[in-house]
Amino acid sequence: MKTGKKLTATTIRNILAFLLVIITIGAAVGFYSGLQIIKEYSLEVTHTISDSNASGKQVEQLSILKKQLADGQVLVAKAEKLFSTPATYQTQVLKDISKYASETGVSISNIESVTPAAGAPATGSSQIITLQSPVSYLSLLKFIDAIEGNLPKMQISGINIGRPTSASDDNVTVQKITIMVSTK
Repeated sequence: MKTGKKLTATTIRNILAFLLVIITIGAAVGFYSGLQIIKEYSLEVTHTISDSNASGKQVEQLSILKKQLADGQVLVAKAEKLFSTPATYQTQVLKDISKYASETGVSISNIESVTPAAGAPATGSSQIITLQSPVSYLSLLKFIDAIEGNLPKMQISGINIGRPTSASDDNVTVQKITIMVSTK
């Protein structure tokens, strides 16, 4: 039988010290690797949180834009009512003027349509209204206010008011009233 080396206490101590150093170095490397993985994961979580906050803000901004767009549709519809189309403005204007006359107590004796001159810019058409005189000044003011506030837009571009020969109450005489009707 061969006699081999016997392990002495110092050899075992040296082996155990070496293993302790190896285990300590391995633990440090493992701890450092784990720390790097956790840092990468926390960076990914931070990006995900900031992305979700940004998308939440975008959703909020989109809902605000959606509301503004819906509000804008009301304004667009109102703007569309501002102007008459050349095909339908006459009937609409006659109907509106007659309605305002009956509401304010003014009597219309004649309505004439004036076509724009050839080559003139087509921004509107004119209507000339003749009222039965004398008319109450207050009723005339209400009639003018109703005309000016109408949709499609009508604007008085000419009016001549005078006192009747027999001055009575608040009556006035009115010559022809020229009304501009806005058309597209």
